[in-house]
Amino acid sequence: MEKRSEIKFIRPCPSIYENNKILTPAYALQCLKHKKVVQINLDNCSLQRMEELSSTSTLEDVQRVGLLPLVDLLQSGNVCLTAIGVNEMPDIWVEKSMAAYQNFCHRFWPGHIDDPEATFRDYSPDAKEKKIHFQELSDEARTVYGLHYISMLQIQNIKLNYAHLTPEKRFEVYIYSMISFIDMISAYDLEIAKYAFWDLDSNTINQLSMSIHTRRKYIKENFYKNGSNLDKCRWYAFDAAMDLHWLTGANFSEDIGSFITLNGVKFETEHWVGTNDKKLYYISQDIHHIYYEDSTMKALSVCRENEMTAFQYWKIVDSISESVLLFRKQSKKESNPNITKLIDLAVQKIENDLQIFFLTRDR
Repeated sequence: MEKRSEIKFIRPCPSIYENNKILTPAYALQCLKHKKVVQINLDNCSLQRMEELSSTSTLEDVQRVGLLPLVDLLQSGNVCLTAIGVNEMPDIWVEKSMAAYQNFCHRFWPGHIDDPEATFRDYSPDAKEKKIHFQELSDEARTVYGLHYISMLQIQNIKLNYAHLTPEKRFEVYIYSMISFIDMISAYDLEIAKYAFWDLDSNTINQLSMSIHTRRKYIKENFYKNGSNLDKCRWYAFDAAMDLHWLTGANFSEDIGSFITLNGVKFETEHWVGTNDKKLYYISQDIHHIYYEDSTMKALSVCRENEMTAFQYWKIVDSISESVLLFRKQSKKESNPNITKLIDLAVQKIENDLQIFFLTRDR
């Protein structure tokens, strides 16, 4: 039987000196000495592994489901833990997931204390829906996840409705449509879009180096699968948006100075994502934000092997995105105060385009 993937810990936005940083009990202790505490944010994938454990599970069971590295960190006593992955679950699964999380903590993290200021996700225990519908989320949730949701939905829309265009032109449609929709662009989403529109025949794909081949395969599986109907397009887009949120959201938390109070002492929080999704971890090692030296400004670090830059496609799309991002940086436009309304209008427009595509196709 194939070994289950072990939980990995992603540092979404290291400094330029911290590439390939590994989370260990020794590192977490070192952070405490500098008035900083490591906070591990568990995604949906790791919470689902916890659901396989019971109140009598042993460390052998924990190892079987790939969570032993997490227990090693928790038993060092130097980290905080959150079940933030319940935010990407429909209400019907939240109660079961939180019970599994609390059982795990009780069983394998004895003596842990819940933060008295901790918040818990509201949910309806009588819910029946097994998928989250973006448009039914609260205003706050649609605002938080909307940029990535629109982005991932629009990639599917362009791949279906603009298949007649060249890959480079499809990328142009993507970048300028995002500006038109909400006047915002995520550098991370731009990188995903570049891979999404990079059309290759099977022979060329098979000749790629293993690092590029694997990165391209994992990005496709996590971020831009095309749905066969509108509902599937929505579900794929939301799953992809949540993955992007884990890889970029912690950056925002640290930017605004997130902290936790322990025994009356205020500690800065250093955010990590805990995930058993090996694809997400692999992608995060090749694409992630970094802080500039002595600055709170961030840049996106990406992989560009010589083999990739030899493709005319990559020269063109990198040039387009660099010029657009530079222009926007220099123009320093204020964000629109009605961003939630713009998000809703964009979702409505894209979903309408997709619906027309599927109706026309099925005639």
